[in-house]
Amino acid sequence: MATRSIIAKIEAKGIGDADDTIKAIYCHSDGYLEHTGKILDQHYQDEEKVDELLAQGDLSIIDENIGEKIKFNDFKSRITNKQCLFYARDRGEKYKQAEQLEDESALLKHAFEYYDVNVVYMYAYGSWYVYDNSNAIGNSSYQFIELEEALYNVLA
Repeated sequence: MATRSIIAKIEAKGIGDADDTIKAIYCHSDGYLEHTGKILDQHYQDEEKVDELLAQGDLSIIDENIGEKIKFNDFKSRITNKQCLFYARDRGEKYKQAEQLEDESALLKHAFEYYDVNVVYMYAYGSWYVYDNSNAIGNSSYQFIELEEALYNVLA
């Protein structure tokens, strides 16, 4: 069974600006903190790389590198290159650009009602945050918390 997640980024006009929007893509597999969370924290701190990830659209699984087009079922190349596997680029599905959402409430509604995800990751103002719908990180207040804190709680 897949652990579905959403990976998003606030497109900031200014800190806390009312015109900020959110871009979001769907990630089908291994969305749990120990995989997707750890990879985002360690390999996607650069805003340009986050933008490049989102520009590819929905993905099957994230890895350290964006990578280049490979056959969707070429697991050996994907593992060897530690690269993401995208539905449009690698599987040949119709390209679906990142969803444009107006705020965090719209992001969470999109994530939980449309995709029924377990975890939402959001890059905002140079840092990663996580919202875990399963309460696996021990955060019963159900709000975004810093990804590093969540990883510490899970991996410690």
